[in-house]
Amino acid sequence: MKRYFITQYPTFGSYKNPVVSKVQSSPYYFWWLALTHNSDYSELCTNPSANRFKTNYTIQQVYKDFGDVRYEGDRYAAFAKWWREKVSDSETRGEYLFAEPLVTNKVQLVKDTVAATKLANDESSLLISIPKSLTRKQIDMAIGRIFAEEITFERGRQTRNPNRSNARYKLSTPIIISKESSSIKMSFDVYEQIKLAQSTSEKLQNTKLAKKVGLTVGTRTKDEAYDKAYEARQISGAISRKKKIAADAITNVASGNFP
Repeated sequence: MKRYFITQYPTFGSYKNPVVSKVQSSPYYFWWLALTHNSDYSELCTNPSANRFKTNYTIQQVYKDFGDVRYEGDRYAAFAKWWREKVSDSETRGEYLFAEPLVTNKVQLVKDTVAATKLANDESSLLISIPKSLTRKQIDMAIGRIFAEEITFERGRQTRNPNRSNARYKLSTPIIISKESSSIKMSFDVYEQIKLAQSTSEKLQNTKLAKKVGLTVGTRTKDEAYDKAYEARQISGAISRKKKIAADAITNVASGNFP
């Protein structure tokens, strides 16, 4: 049975040579990417028995669920391999982490106590008791009141709000693929360029960094000198914000949250 994802799941084109734009269309790729940048998580992947993580039950659970995210070579192929890794006979890593649980999508008559108990404890279902002595009108009115209190019927994109998700892991805020994902991409591009420059002791000016990642800001006046100064301040502020978005996401994933 095909699993359902509330948030856009990644497609690859080819698992061995994935199409970058297809992979980056899913926030789940950036969730994985954030984990690869988290130094504590990388250390845990290297040494799962490290003493300093033994009492950190949160990161231990994340490691149990997400597994080893270290890789060599092409990151997109590595992500495809990680996403498609079998964690059980019936589930891949991506399905296990982010897909909605399998449920029976039909209205049915419950005939035994075992099924009733299961449904009563299932947050995705609503178990209703109807006395047969009531009239149809009374039943309809009672069900209407229950629906008004218990169920919100939504249409369109709202049905993909991660707040409605019952997956093991879900986004902390909704992400509109056409907008937010490109912002996340640029945030990680900024973060990685800064880290690369630091590793090579390169002095990377903000204007050069902005050009590398395609970050642009507007000018405010027609005066060229003033515009350049204003643009420099705008670029500096934009880069700081992008870096913070990525850095916060990288910190959050060790606790099972994104972004």
